[in-house]
Amino acid sequence: MARITDDELDDIRARNPIFDVASGYTKLRRSGGKLLGACPMCGGKVMSGRFEVFEKDNSWACYAHCNTGGDVISLVQQVEGCDFRAAIEKLGGRTEIDAARAKELFEERERKRLAREKTSADYREAERKRLFRTWKSAMPINDTIAARYLEGRCLVLPEHCPGLRFLPTMSYWHGETIDERGRKSPRQIYSGPAMCGAFIRPDGKFGGLHLTWLNVVTSPDDVTAPAPVKAEILDPDSGEVLNSKKMRGSKTGAYIAIVMHDAPRRLVIGEGIETVLSVWTAMHQAGRDLDDMAFWAAGDLGNLAGRANKTINHPTLKRPNGQPQKVPDRFPDLDDAGLSIPESVEELILLGDGDSEKVLTENAMERAARRYARQGRVIRIAFAPSGLDFNDLLKAAAA
Repeated sequence: MARITDDELDDIRARNPIFDVASGYTKLRRSGGKLLGACPMCGGKVMSGRFEVFEKDNSWACYAHCNTGGDVISLVQQVEGCDFRAAIEKLGGRTEIDAARAKELFEERERKRLAREKTSADYREAERKRLFRTWKSAMPINDTIAARYLEGRCLVLPEHCPGLRFLPTMSYWHGETIDERGRKSPRQIYSGPAMCGAFIRPDGKFGGLHLTWLNVVTSPDDVTAPAPVKAEILDPDSGEVLNSKKMRGSKTGAYIAIVMHDAPRRLVIGEGIETVLSVWTAMHQAGRDLDDMAFWAAGDLGNLAGRANKTINHPTLKRPNGQPQKVPDRFPDLDDAGLSIPESVEELILLGDGDSEKVLTENAMERAARRYARQGRVIRIAFAPSGLDFNDLLKAAAA
């Protein structure tokens, strides 16, 4: 088959709006101006907003285990498990492009490219600066509502925890409002105390925030009051319970430092803040020597393991149409560097929760082990028992 031109590709995309194609794989619904659904590849839940369709850009993204996205062609490739040319045929194939149509497609492509390059770079940097100002305004986490929340989960904070702070009040934005002139602006639906973690990029600079909103405590100084818990935040339109955790800015390849070390010999990495802090707490309470150790949270499993080389059929899970659900495989896409592991690390310990989907988690852990393997470095994978996470184990031991 002759090479497919850019004009032909743009024509295929124009004939196959992302909403129409994605709707054939998963049920999409609008929520706060977004189009969300369960991920047709990894099954990321609707309530967590992990699979999103962007009509304006004719693209999609999964922020859960897939940790990837793309255009309508890549969506068909990922879901159907087919190659590029087979995906094009499933989308109706190529059609003859005359000179006038070719000129129209080229001009539109250039306009979008220039606008995208400018706006995305400007937006990302402006957002990063806004989030950094928020981080700088936050309080040390010790002796705050956030510390009490962690204590309520049997967690102990290190004396110096550089990656976690506390915000007495933080807005929760969801959806948009439209004024009388038709102008859109973000909509604040909640405000309250929040624990925040700073994502540190591979270049060592601040990249974004991990936010966990907590319930409002009437008397924060009352030590007899119940420990704070995650806030229950409702979508004012649908009544849906929204995720009390959000990650803003850029987390790809970044980490949250629960315990930092300039040149750690041993490094523990887990998906969530509480997972990593549970392991640190258990080791600290057992009197283990932690002087040469660092502890990082990656934010989610996809960021911990990095992008997969390809997707494969899940052995048991099926999509609504009865076909096997696609999941990222065990082998890393080496074009994605993943987390920047210090060269000093001789032992890397990866934490896998037992309450996550088994195949996805095992694939991600092995993918991470392959990605971060170096001569002379020992890599260990520690799984919590099936149905449990490391915080469950810690709380059970304290009971």
